[in-house]
Amino acid sequence: RYGIISRQAVIAENIPGGFPSMQTLCRSMEDSGRIMRGRFVEGLGGAQFAERLTIDRLRDLATQAAQTRHYTPVALSANDPANVWGNLLPWPAHPATLVPTRRAGALVVVSGGKLLLYLAQGGKKMLVWQEKEELLAPEVFHALTTALRREPRLRFTLTEVNDLPVRQTPMFTLLREAGFSSSPQGLDWG
Repeated sequence: RYGIISRQAVIAENIPGGFPSMQTLCRSMEDSGRIMRGRFVEGLGGAQFAERLTIDRLRDLATQAAQTRHYTPVALSANDPANVWGNLLPWPAHPATLVPTRRAGALVVVSGGKLLLYLAQGGKKMLVWQEKEELLAPEVFHALTTALRREPRLRFTLTEVNDLPVRQTPMFTLLREAGFSSSPQGLDWG
């Protein structure tokens, strides 16, 4: 389930005995050569354990030339274990008043280890993490609408992005192109 075992992962899984019992097990596995200890992911603390193949893959990704990297945005439920924010890592800072949460019905879009978008439960509000919002790739919104299409009965009106009316944001056109419909209140889905 986890490629890297950390204190936060153990706490998130409510493992009996907590991190001390898991750390004892991991140290035994480390002594036998089955896993290694290190600092593989920034922000997860010093006690991280992983198999050698996982570590090798992380090293390959770290040394790969930046211009050859292309990450495909992926949308998933905000409470999915694959979403590390709000669980293993804190949510990235955002100046908007909306506070992201790991709730059923909320979605995130991630790419290349970065959180790009959060759609709140109920679909009325969205956060976008991007320094220059006008440079946000259409693929981010296509990933979102692909996830939304999995719920054929889902209907909502998106009214705000980053505390602004959706119509006043550069994302308005991108969201329409991705499948949202314009309405007097904002953008309709479904």
